[in-house]
Amino acid sequence: MTRYALLVGVFVFLSGSALAQGLSVKSAELSLSVGETAFSKKTFTIGPPQSSTPINGAMQLNTGKMYEARVNFYNSSRIGSEVMYSYQYSGVDFTRSTAPASSFSVPLQVHTLTLNLLYYPFGETSSAWRPFIRFGGGAVIYRPSTGGQAAAKDPLQGNFDTFFETSRGTGTFGAGVKRALNKSIGFRADAGTEFTKVPTFGLPESSASANATVLPVGGLVHSIRGSVGIIFYLGK
Repeated sequence: MTRYALLVGVFVFLSGSALAQGLSVKSAELSLSVGETAFSKKTFTIGPPQSSTPINGAMQLNTGKMYEARVNFYNSSRIGSEVMYSYQYSGVDFTRSTAPASSFSVPLQVHTLTLNLLYYPFGETSSAWRPFIRFGGGAVIYRPSTGGQAAAKDPLQGNFDTFFETSRGTGTFGAGVKRALNKSIGFRADAGTEFTKVPTFGLPESSASANATVLPVGGLVHSIRGSVGIIFYLGK
């Protein structure tokens, strides 16, 4: 529940910030998109005290189809604001390359909520084509399925001490284009990247206990995102 409360808090705070910029309800747009996300791989090495011989492995958040919903406003002819929510169901893979080689997968939901600012370098609000640059931030929840969570903690499968959902802050930037088809609907295409601190699913990066299960990954994981969808002009 605390992780969902975090998302709600981010939504309220960022939405309030956008409202303070003088947006017009008459310019409201709802866009629904479908696309795909590809994540970077994180390699790691487990050494002493957990293993006297280094064990090499990798964690890979899987590429998968995503669904997005955005509520977008124009603040002016050049600036806009939007709240974006996306959902992806894929998984996360853990592989061991040191002999004996092995792998383990956990089904995973990825929920993302961000506030983005959009800059339109060309045209006016009434122009048919509106290319834009966007950047923003928010929060991401990496949530394993119930069955995947149980399998991760099963001594005969994942054999992790613990494994639960992880919430992370995120930053995003990208570009895209909007194309009005008529007064009611339009087309939108987006491409961009997102940076998030690596989720560890409750596992420590290191431990002084030789019996502890560790996941020594740190830094950022980035994803490449692309989507296309339909815009509904709510204020017209």
